[in-house]
Formats: sequence, C-alpha cells, structure tokens
Amino acid sequence: IHHTHDASLWPPQGIIYKQAVEAAQGHEKARECFRLQWTENAEHVTPLLLPTHPARATNTWLIDYLPSVEQGLADLAAWVEKGIPPAETNFTMVDGKVSLPPTAAERGGTQPVAGVTVNGGARTEVAAGQPVTIQLDAEAPPGAGTITQIQWDFDNSGRFAIEQPIMQGETKLSLSMTHAYDQPGTYFAVARVRLNREGDPTAARQVENLAAARIVVS
Repeated sequence: IHHTHDASLWPPQGIIYKQAVEAAQGHEKARECFRLQWTENAEHVTPLLLPTHPARATNTWLIDYLPSVEQGLADLAAWVEKGIPPAETNFTMVDGKVSLPPTAAERGGTQPVAGVTVNGGARTEVAAGQPVTIQLDAEAPPGAGTITQIQWDFDNSGRFAIEQPIMQGETKLSLSMTHAYDQPGTYFAVARVRLNREGDPTAARQVENLAAARIVVS
C-alpha cells in the first residue's frame, strides 16, 4: 500500500519495489504473491501528526489512511488463508509522476474516488454573501463496498461539521448543495467520502478519500 502524497517515501519507490518482485519471481509468480495498491491524498504519517497551516487545516487535503491499511491487512489474510486475491490499483507513471485513472471502475483498489466542483468548475470567484453551488461525485471501486458517509468542511477548519444524509447501500452518488460565505477570503469546499466493505456505517475500516474546490470571496 503506497501513498500518492508520501514525501518521505516517494511514489516511484513503490514501482521500483514492484519491478524488483517481478524480476525476482517472474511476472506470473509475482501475480501469486504481490499486489500494489495506491492510497490517494495520503502522506507518510496521518494528519494528526503533521503541522497545520492557520489558513487551512491539514486534514482538509490529507486523509487518515489507517482504515485503508487495516482493510489491506484483512485482504492479505483472506489471500493467504482463503486464496482470495486482493484488489490492485491501476496507474501510470510518466516522468516520475504517478497518475491514477479518474473513475473508480478504471482505478480499482479499495478507496472511494471523489470529485468536487463549485459553480461547475474547480475554482470560482464570488462576492461575499453570494451563494455557490457545490457538486460532489463519488464512487466505490468494484468489490470495495458501499459509500457510508459524506461530510463537508466549508471553512478550512477541518471540523467537517456538516454531514450530508445519504441512502445506504449505494456505490455511486451525485450530490449538490449551496453555501454562502459572509467574509472575504479564500475557502475550500471539501468533501470527505467514506466507504465500508460490508456497507456498515458503524463498523471499523471506513476507508476514506477527499475532494475539494476553491472559492475566492471578495
């Protein structure tokens, strides 16, 4: 399990490890014992252990990856004990940059895929008090479970104080809401999306991802 935003263990090193396994085992044998999963928006340590910026909390752009690791360990046990191979993540690497496919079906893995737009784009400029329309599109990869929770942070605080009600059991959601900012500044509308393999919102291993759009208020 390798993190796309890991500043201490750069993403290409995960690919070097994959290539080393294939060189030692051969491609077919490597498929019997090795999978590479990518965790998007994750650093080397969790956000709680990282310094935060006063203008934007660290957990509004980095996830808690521990549920992904826990799910990976459960999947590893199922592979060893029951012969059920775990999911892998599809990716490309060009000029040292790892890129993940935009849709959950293409990407695979165990983590939800999310995207947020504001007034139809990644960035908008509005006057104070002018409402903006925020759109979230979220999807679970095949076999990863169902989406269990959608939370929003609009004020850069990292509190994720707004939970948007959803129908449980869904693997794909498109949701929208409006929000207005009273004070000038730069804000991020951040959605935190969680899923669970069994579709249980109260169980452990709530695997998460984040997506955000920028709002500049004058």
